[in-house]
Order: sequence, then C-alpha cells, then structure tokens
Amino acid sequence: MTINSKYKDTFCGHRILLIMILCLFGLWQSQSLRAQNATEKKGDKFYIDHADNLRHNQLEMPDVMIAKGDVRFRYKGMTLKCDSAYFNEKSNWFKAFSRVHITRPGGVNLDCQRLHYDGFGQMVHARGKVVVREPGRSLRCDSLDYNTASKVANYFGGRGTLVYNGNTVVADQGDYNTETHDANFFGNVVMYTPKYRITTPEAHGNTETGLVHVIGKSVIKTAKGEVVHTTDGTYNSKTDHMELNGRSTITSPKQDVEGDNIIYNSTTGDAEGHGNVKIVDKANNRTIIGQDVFYNEKTGHSNARGNVKIDDRKAQRVITGDEVTYNAKTGYSEGHGNVKIVDKLKQRTVTGRDLSYNSNTHEGTGEGNVYYIDYKGKHAFYGDYLHYTDSAAIAFGGSPGPVAKDFSQGDTLFVHADTISMKGFHMNTPQMYREIYGVNNVRAYRTDVQAVCGFVIANSKDSCMTMYDYPIVWSGTRQLVGDSIKAYMNDSTIRQAFVYGNAFSIEKLSGGKYFNQISSKDMRADFVKGVVRRVDAWGNVEVIYYHTDKDSTLIGHDYTETDTLRMFISPERRLQKIWMPKANGVISPMTQIPPDKLKLPHFELFDEVRPKDKNDIFRRAARKTSATVRNARVSLPPRQHIE
Repeated sequence: MTINSKYKDTFCGHRILLIMILCLFGLWQSQSLRAQNATEKKGDKFYIDHADNLRHNQLEMPDVMIAKGDVRFRYKGMTLKCDSAYFNEKSNWFKAFSRVHITRPGGVNLDCQRLHYDGFGQMVHARGKVVVREPGRSLRCDSLDYNTASKVANYFGGRGTLVYNGNTVVADQGDYNTETHDANFFGNVVMYTPKYRITTPEAHGNTETGLVHVIGKSVIKTAKGEVVHTTDGTYNSKTDHMELNGRSTITSPKQDVEGDNIIYNSTTGDAEGHGNVKIVDKANNRTIIGQDVFYNEKTGHSNARGNVKIDDRKAQRVITGDEVTYNAKTGYSEGHGNVKIVDKLKQRTVTGRDLSYNSNTHEGTGEGNVYYIDYKGKHAFYGDYLHYTDSAAIAFGGSPGPVAKDFSQGDTLFVHADTISMKGFHMNTPQMYREIYGVNNVRAYRTDVQAVCGFVIANSKDSCMTMYDYPIVWSGTRQLVGDSIKAYMNDSTIRQAFVYGNAFSIEKLSGGKYFNQISSKDMRADFVKGVVRRVDAWGNVEVIYYHTDKDSTLIGHDYTETDTLRMFISPERRLQKIWMPKANGVISPMTQIPPDKLKLPHFELFDEVRPKDKNDIFRRAARKTSATVRNARVSLPPRQHIE
C-alpha cells in the first residue's frame, strides 16, 4: 500500500539515509547529493509494501515510528526487508532489526541482524552476521560501520572476509574507502590472490592498483615460488614490483636475496638491495655480496658497491672490491677500489685500484698498483697500468715502477723497466712458452745473477735473457759487459753467457785489489753451480790472470795477447788448462807486476750499479762512464705488438 501523507513526509525525510545505507562499502553506485536533491524536488516517494503493525506513540517513544512484522518498503527500485524497524524523523535516525535484507538492482545485497543509521552523524552501523554481496565482490563480518561523508567503511568484532576480483582478505578488522579504493587490514591478516599469499599483522593497499603494504613480521608467497620474509614491505600484484624495508629475505627456485632494503621484480628480473646485501643466484651458481647491489637475473648484469664480493662458481671466478660491475653473459667485469680478481680456472690472480676483464675476449686492463699473477704460467707483473690477454701483457708507469717476475725456474727472476711486456706462444699446449720484454732502465735480480741494460728479452723456451743497450751482468764475483749479452739460466743458477761486441769480463779476487780480466770482441762463459768453469774468447783477446796455489794465495800474474782463447777453470777458481793458437804473454811474480798491466784498457767496475736485492731493481744508475767504449747501437729485435 502507499504510505499516508504524514508518514510519507517522515519517510521522505529519510530518503538520503537509505541511499547512504545502500552505498555501503562501495558496492553500490554512488549518487551526488545534488542529484538526490533534484529527485527530492520531483516528489519521489517511499512506499511501504507491508508491515504487520505500524504505529506511533508519542508518549512511549517520542518522534519514533515503529513498524513490526515482515516489514518491507521501497525507494527507487531499492528494497529493505526486516522483522521490525524504528524511524525518528526529528532526530534523523533509522533502525532495522532481525533478518535485515537490502537489495538494489544489479545484484547488490546486504544482510545483517541489526542496522542503524544516524543521519546527523552520517554513520551506518550493521551488526550480526553481516554479508555484503555484489557480482565479483563480497564481505562477511560481524560488525560494519560506514561513514557516508568520508566514504569509509570499517569492519571489526571477529574475523572478516573480503572477496573481490578473485582475491580474498581475511582479518580481524579492516577499513575501506569506496572512493579512493584504499583498504587497511589489522590482526592476523591473510591475503590470497592468484599471484600471492600474504600473512601479516597489518596490511594497507588499494584494490584498484593492486598495491599492498605489509607491516610487522610478514610472509609473502608468490605463485612463482618466491617466499618473502619482511617486517615492512610493499608488493604490487599487477607489476610484480616489490620493495622491502628492514632486514628482509626473498627465497625462490632461481635465487635468494637478503638485505636491509630490497627492491625486486620477478617479471623483469631486476633486483636491488641496500645494506649488507646477499644475492644467491641458484640458476647461474653465483653469489653477490655488498652494501648496495643491483642485479638482473635474466641479463646476468650486476653492479655492487661497498665491500663487494662476487663469487661465480660456474666460471670459477671471484671478484672483490669497493665497487664491482659484472656480467656473466657478456663476460665483462669491472672493479674500482681495492679490486681483486681470482680466476681459479685459469689459475690467475689480479689486484689493483681499477680493473676490467672480459672472459669472452680474454682481455683485461688495470690501473693503480696492479699486480697480476699467473700461477699456471709461473709469471707475474706489477705496474701502475697493466693491459693483458691470455697470451700477452704490458705494464708501465707508477712508483717505483713496473716489475715482471718469472718463477718458472727454481728461483724467481725480478725484472724492472719503464715498460714491461709479455708475449705467449703456442698457448695451452705442451710447446707453450713466453717472452718478456723490458724497455728503458732495465734492472733484473735473481739470487745467482743480476743485470742492467736498456732493453731486455727473457725467453722461457730456452731460459735465455738477451740484453741490449749498455748491458752489464753479474754472477757471483764476476762482471760481464758488452754491446749485447745472452744469459742462459738453469733452475736456480746461470748456465751460460754469450757476450757480443766489446766483451769484457772482470772477476774480483779476494781482497778486492786484483782482478782476473778478459777483453775481446766476443766471449762465451760456461757456469757450473754459479761458478765459471770455461771461458772462450775471440778477436783481439787480452787476458790478465792471477795464478794461485792450493790455499788460493796469489802467486803470479799472467798477461797474454792472442786471437782466440779457451780457458778451463776448477771449482776452486784455479786455472786448470788454457788453449791458444798463438800468443804473446808475460808471466810476472806478484812483486814485479808492471803497473800498466794491473788493468786492461777500458777496465770499468760497476759495483754501485749492481742490484743488491729484489727491492733495489727500481733504482736508476748510469751504465756507462766517459771511458765506456761499448756500443749501444747494436741491431735490436723488431718492436713487439701486444694484442
């Protein structure tokens, strides 16, 4: 039936409150107050379809209309059913009791045990087994409050379940803004979506953007097998973008990530961590540690800063430094600040301030105190700048300057020069050998032999060191000079030396006053255990030799001139035999040595030039005096090109 005029006015006064009720939790389409006022002016009416009893007693309940028994009324297609209802036009409130059911066109339903609307407070209160439904969305809870002004709905008083677009949220309490779609959930929150499952004490999110922010000890499990532990994290289910604050961890079939702050996207493969970060790439068998780490599991590119360590177990390579860039797919690595690259596969270690290396092209560079050690090839380089490949290297610059070390023999050979380079031949074959080149201010030290020159070539194939440009070689008490010198090494001692052009050999005898001397055009000296045992000389040979008795006392002086000389010397440094085709010579007792025969022409000792130990190879010292006749312009080998 149609309500009478008096009650019609009362119900009309509540038209707006019913609309607000039916807009509950954003499940109904909102209408503006302006549109409602326009409708009101057109005289829209409320209709009571049924009530077993409808009464009003001003004395018992002032200004309250009471409807009881199967109450049903309508407004613009919306209906409300309940067992009883109270209306107060003056105070602008409405209450419905028992089996309250509201429907609206479009499949929107609200069920509860009690419903109260406060028009002045603009609040809707639904209590007791509250269920709100519409296609694709539903809410079940014990108590629900909705503020029609702020458009915020709150549910509480027991576990509530919100289902929307295939997603489910279960929590002790929550609130939702029907305009902004912002939602907040509190108390043992569990969220289920097709992409993830979240358990958290507190969650904040937006049902439209898919963004969820969890607070407290939380666990996020994704459909891709990722498990996230965090106390402060944000996850976007639409983009798979994740940001975690506080100490957090991500474990997955492909990789594990932990850090104080983590940004991760499983779709793009980008991972970013800050503060004691550790990334374990299970798929590529790789671990990255640092204070700030940027990594993409799909491209293999990583960049890290602060106490960085990258352990690529697949490539058997470990890189540490203050800042490291590494890409396993391209093979490129770059480090800055106390960098160290350990290549276990190639048995190689490189340290320096700034290093770069490409394992695909096998090319690397370094700057700032670079130290390169090849344990397999048994050689090392040190310099301020280094460029190297698997078969070649060049080092120069810095203070005290570049050094090459060859420890393929029993003793280590240290070589310093302004520029040092190395070239390998027949790499990774049994015939492999290398040559080391030193240019300008070359100084070499090994316990049994020392040398200085302007240019040197050391060849591991025949253990030969060839010197040019005013070379000087020392072994024990013997000094050799010439235009060029070839010295052949044993494992721990010098084996043989060839001196070409202006050859001069000086052996210092005990006391340092007398010297055995040989001067010739060319010369050869054979050594046994570091002691010269045979000397051959050719061309304009001059010899000064001191004879000794059994206790090494000097007993005579021998001066000889010849064209060819061969001398055999005992281990005690006594002359055993001598061979010359023809000779002119004079033997003098020690007391009758002619003063002009104590030293041969062009006699020069370079004791101050001689390297004293491996640390003395950096010193610069003149290799000639005004009396030097050696020729520095002998034919040099062709310049080497380091690839």
